[in-house]
Amino acid sequence: MKSLATWVLFFICALVFTLFVDLGGNFFGIPQAALPFLFAANLTLFVWLLARFVGRPIASFLEARRESIGEELEQARTRLAEAESLRDEVNRRLAEVEREVGEMKARAERDGATEAEQIASQTASDQERFLKRVDEEIRRRTAEARDNLAKETAELTAKLTKELLEHEITGEDRRRILDRSVAAMRSTAEE
Repeated sequence: MKSLATWVLFFICALVFTLFVDLGGNFFGIPQAALPFLFAANLTLFVWLLARFVGRPIASFLEARRESIGEELEQARTRLAEAESLRDEVNRRLAEVEREVGEMKARAERDGATEAEQIASQTASDQERFLKRVDEEIRRRTAEARDNLAKETAELTAKLTKELLEHEITGEDRRRILDRSVAAMRSTAEE
């Protein structure tokens, strides 16, 4: 009923339109008074056929397109929700990684400071041991040098003394010196 009322209304509108428009000359001997009715009926029939055979497929196509757009829109909303969820997950993981990097950096700094302290302590103890060895080596070599110097001095003194004694001492002086030396050696041996 609603459809029939729509077409009657369309026919009336077309009829009113034809009354205001000059339709021109004579069409196949049709009286001039019937032309507006025929023109309105022709226009109504054309639009009805157009709506019936073209409009329904277009309407069904548009309905199918509307449904597919609705599905695509729903899929887009779902993807958007998934993307937001993924973004939140990435942000959470990124924050966690940044926190872990900060902890690793702090731990590395602490370990580095501890290692530097250990190296400094080890270096100080190595330096102290080295200086002790150097001091011991200096003392040992000084003692060796003194011993060598004392020996060389004693040998040189003995040699010079011998040469001096050979030139200036008599046989009797030699016996006395020998007796004193033997006595000194015996007293040293007894101690």
